[in-house]
Amino acid sequence: MPPTSSRAAPPLKFKSSLKRWIAHVPQGLASFFGTTGSALNSRIGGCKLGLQWLTYHATAYLFTTAPMPSQNPKPLAARLWRYQNERFPLAALIPTTLAVLYSTWAVLGDQGIEAPLWKFAALGVAGISFLLHTRITDELRDRNVDDVHHPDRPLQRGLVTERELTNVGYVNGGVFITLHALLDPLSGLMSAGLLAYSLAARYEIGPLKWLKPRFYLYNVVMLAQMLFLQWIAYAALTQSLEWTASIWWHGMSIWALSAQIEIARKCLAPEDETAYRDSYSARLGTWGSALLTLVVTALAVVAMLRAAQAPYVWAGWIALAVVAGGALAYGVRPNRGRSKVLQGTAVLAYLLTNLIP
Repeated sequence: MPPTSSRAAPPLKFKSSLKRWIAHVPQGLASFFGTTGSALNSRIGGCKLGLQWLTYHATAYLFTTAPMPSQNPKPLAARLWRYQNERFPLAALIPTTLAVLYSTWAVLGDQGIEAPLWKFAALGVAGISFLLHTRITDELRDRNVDDVHHPDRPLQRGLVTERELTNVGYVNGGVFITLHALLDPLSGLMSAGLLAYSLAARYEIGPLKWLKPRFYLYNVVMLAQMLFLQWIAYAALTQSLEWTASIWWHGMSIWALSAQIEIARKCLAPEDETAYRDSYSARLGTWGSALLTLVVTALAVVAMLRAAQAPYVWAGWIALAVVAGGALAYGVRPNRGRSKVLQGTAVLAYLLTNLIP
């Protein structure tokens, strides 16, 4: 049986009537405003299709949505806290974000670029806001697949609703753009572009739909958001897009570090694999996925060494050693405990690599 959505599709008869009504929305708005009608009509003319699209989907959503399951009686804040524990662990994300801010400060300082501490703090909040935004867009995009293959996840078991997550995503997107716009107009513009990219990924618009079945290429393109996020931080701190080679190398290292955590996160125990094969261990096997984690970690270390003027090489060696140990443990006995060990070593390597500059 194909996966089903909790949202009922609008009946065909209703959709046909709704489309005819929507066609008159722009003119109706103009008539409503009377004397300002001609001016409004000229403004609406350029975005008529967009307005009709928005009104159609909003009305269809309001009047054709299937009854929602009963509201979880627990307070939203408590449920969101549990959600982050399972799907967005701040215990790991806050230290890794601080580590990136430190290495960014160190690399920029080597280039003679100074910025006040409050700017780094704002970038940290904006970064975590965007990461939560991408987590939520992933949850919503993959809803139908997860309903079938991951029924134990928070959204699937009713801990939070789709609407609640959507609202939180909107808030985080707003925080992300606002903070960057306050830091620098250029970074604000770039952040709006990145947010638009993430929304295109959410709805799999254009080439992104073609990419979805292509597991490796799709993941590389999705992870590019982490590279763009780092570029936006540089723009906010330098008010420029003209960066030295060290800064570019630093961005590549952060991108690789984000990838190695994502790969390690998808090195699963055999009993946790699904028929959807949405893990690296399902695609490459236990040893193949463990080795890929180590190789990408090595690429991140090399890039960070290139970024630093006086690198702490020992931090890179320790990072490689801990991931090698985690990969070996997971490869020898791929159970849930060893999978968590590999993920933990990837996070530790992330922190250590950012200590290199």
